[in-house]
Amino acid sequence: MELAADWSGYDMVYLFQRPESMARAMDKAAVELKPGAWLVSLEFEAVGWKPKAWLETVAGKPVWVYQAPFRRH
Repeated sequence: MELAADWSGYDMVYLFQRPESMARAMDKAAVELKPGAWLVSLEFEAVGWKPKAWLETVAGKPVWVYQAPFRRH
């Protein structure tokens, strides 16, 4: 994941990460993504954040969908 890049111009950021990097990614997304933008994560939940949707079309490969402004739960 490129944490140094500015995400503010994106309408969607798609992550294929490790669970240990999700907290940093969500912190960055919460600061840089504009309202209405999406953060989508393959396989790993952003623990502590409320997803807008959770999908599993392939067994064992969930997709977590979050929309800014992000909410903690």
